[in-house]
Amino acid sequence: MASSFVTAYANSVLTAAFKTQTVYGSLHLASPGDTGAATCEVADAYCYTRKAITFADDGATRTISNTAALEFDAANGGNWGTITYLGINTCSTRGQTVDVAYGQLTASKVIDDGDQLKFAIGNIDITIAAGA
Repeated sequence: MASSFVTAYANSVLTAAFKTQTVYGSLHLASPGDTGAATCEVADAYCYTRKAITFADDGATRTISNTAALEFDAANGGNWGTITYLGINTCSTRGQTVDVAYGQLTASKVIDDGDQLKFAIGNIDITIAAGA
């Protein structure tokens, strides 16, 4: 038997996971995969730290989006590399596994010394698809 969450329940799951606790964004050079591997996270150097993300849902679309810009500090003293994935975590400590969600960036971003990666309001969406 196949089953699916109804929209109201999907929205409550998203709210519980992303609005009722603090979650943090992490930057990755490759996919952390379903195990949440932290080995591909940006190195703990050059001013890289995980940053808190604020989310809100619209109550109808099975999607939750960031309600404030997510801004990482500028790389300082060296390069971070090519960022390809964003992880979402309950832990602010770099190197801990990605324990909530992850997604591939629409376009990878090379972060050289002095560059800063920012995600505008509404640019981070998490969806529970219908039929999931």
